[in-house]
Amino acid sequence: MKVKEEDIIQFIEPVFRFCLNHVSNRTDAEDLASEIILYVLDGIRKYEINSLDGWVWRIAHNRYARFCEDKKRRSNICHEEILQLEEYSTSIAGNLNFIDAEAISSEYEEIFRYLHTLSSEYRNILVDYYIGEIPVKALAAKYGLTETTIKWRLNVGRQKIRDRIKSNSKGECGMDRIYKRINWETGTCNGFMDPSAYLSNQVARAICEAAYEKPLTIDEISLKTGLPTIYIEDALPRLIYGDAIEQVNSNKYATNFIILRLKDREQMEKQFKLLIGEIAEHFEKRFAECADKVEKMDFYGHDFGIKRLGYIAIPLALRKKVKTIKESIPSLADGPYPPRKDGGYGWFIVEESEDERDMGSKYSSGCNSAGGENGFIYWYWISKYISQDIYHNGGLKWFAAKQIPQKCTNGVIPDGILLEDDIIRLLKLNLIVRTNEEYKLNFACFTQEQFAKFSELFNISDQQLEKTLTELILSIKKSFVSFVPKRLESQINQWVSSFVHRIYGYVTDELIARSVLEKPDEEKPLTNGVFYVEGKYIDV
Repeated sequence: MKVKEEDIIQFIEPVFRFCLNHVSNRTDAEDLASEIILYVLDGIRKYEINSLDGWVWRIAHNRYARFCEDKKRRSNICHEEILQLEEYSTSIAGNLNFIDAEAISSEYEEIFRYLHTLSSEYRNILVDYYIGEIPVKALAAKYGLTETTIKWRLNVGRQKIRDRIKSNSKGECGMDRIYKRINWETGTCNGFMDPSAYLSNQVARAICEAAYEKPLTIDEISLKTGLPTIYIEDALPRLIYGDAIEQVNSNKYATNFIILRLKDREQMEKQFKLLIGEIAEHFEKRFAECADKVEKMDFYGHDFGIKRLGYIAIPLALRKKVKTIKESIPSLADGPYPPRKDGGYGWFIVEESEDERDMGSKYSSGCNSAGGENGFIYWYWISKYISQDIYHNGGLKWFAAKQIPQKCTNGVIPDGILLEDDIIRLLKLNLIVRTNEEYKLNFACFTQEQFAKFSELFNISDQQLEKTLTELILSIKKSFVSFVPKRLESQINQWVSSFVHRIYGYVTDELIARSVLEKPDEEKPLTNGVFYVEGKYIDV
């Protein structure tokens, strides 16, 4: 039978009455009762108990017999223990007769440090009793508990501190570390939410990191992170509201999202590297075959050449093929995006990074879009070459809102639709260029029909390549299953969908190295992945 600490409360009063009947001195009775309860608590953590009632009273009789034999010795031991908080708190609070103020301060600091690792039910009573010097009777009235329960919590709290100092001295406790800075890149997986609203501060990250592998109590999170429990208790409600943390049972908490650790990312990226050459060769060959066909097409930007337009073709082809493969394998299907307490839906994407300036993997990739019913501007991006200003800060979103591509014929920007400040900004962002006496769009523009023809040129029909991509996706799934806690397995497919797209970042970089694609200008933002398609939104 699994026994919880809460189950022991019913025995506190009976055990105390037993001790009072067998020991004439009330103080000794209280000490003996506390000792019995502590032995009971220690035992339920170690053993399976068949009969709790019989087991408790067997311990009571055994400890009473021992108590009678070595009362004097017990008293001496207690006197010698550093953890008699009364002695330290009285000395320090009263500022009396310091023989070695530094040593006493150090001892007190250690006790106080571990006091902060206790949950509020113990911590508050200990602070009130030892620091506030509130008597037991007043504490009982303050917390609505019996005096015996107050004394029990005082003894349990002391024992917890005693155990933790002992464990730390043996190197069994993580308190000597104190929590280090946690660097994460956060985002969303095909959902609508704001992870930064919950995970931007270090306290929240430390809690989530600690409770990731398995559910922990507040005390356990404190010991693992070095954070005082008061900070943890303060942060938990918001983390629970944001579905970053879920409460398990009555007193344990577990992180509710997958964390991609650096070591796990590096291991999976090795799998990419083994296949990059094969995939890059496919596109190198395809580009050579299609270069002339592209230049003869009639969309604006056809004369950019395949060295620029390949930045669009690679993710377009790979994303479509990956989507087809995932849809053909039921075990890879994305699960439903759960509604969240805060009104959003979906999953957090959290990836460990090298430092606060690192944006996770440099090959993380994605696609942004902006526009309306008259047309959309799309932007394929790779973290290694990203410039957020292209999309924000008066960039592509501004372009789309002003419907500027629709007003341009053959990419030429009509006079009068851009202010001087707009021109300066857009030139700097590399979104427009100056040619002769006019300004032109520096990205390709398609009608829907033109884009369909362009896309068709790069559709992947190579069976061997399809097989390679399938094996890659399945191996990534297998890797996630190996290191993701079982309770979070329902989120794995969302991560696989996100992670596998890094392949086109690798392929793009490899083709740049082979001079198949235009090498990015280090002095200008990369806009080669930008393009416009008129009319309704197209799934790219």
